[in-house]
Amino acid sequence: MITFLATVHILACLALIGLVLVQDSKGGGVFTSQSSSNSVLGATGATTLAATMTKVVSVILVITCIGLAMLSSRTQSSVVDSAVIPTTPMNAAAAVSETTEVPPPPASATQTK
Repeated sequence: MITFLATVHILACLALIGLVLVQDSKGGGVFTSQSSSNSVLGATGATTLAATMTKVVSVILVITCIGLAMLSSRTQSSVVDSAVIPTTPMNAAAAVSETTEVPPPPASATQTK
C-alpha cells in the first residue's frame, strides 16, 4: 500500500510541476511585462482546464501526503526508541584517562651522555 501511494504521490508531484509551468502568469512576476491585459477589479474570465486540473492534482497530492505519513508512522519505529541512554553521567576527562595508558618514556631519552 505504501508503494502504491508513493507512486501516486510522485506522479502527482510531476503532474503538478508540469501544470504550474504550463499556466500563464497572472501576477507581476520577475519576467512579466508591466502592460497586462487583466483588469484589477474586472472579471478575469472562466477558469482554464489547467487551473482546474492544478486544483485537482493538488488535492490528490495532499491526500497522498497525509496517507503516506499515517502509514509510515504505523510501520516504523523511531531511532530514539532503540537508543541506549547511560544511567550515570561520566566526566569526559575521566573517561579518557580510564581508557588510555601513558607509555613510559624511552630509555635513551632518560640517559645523558
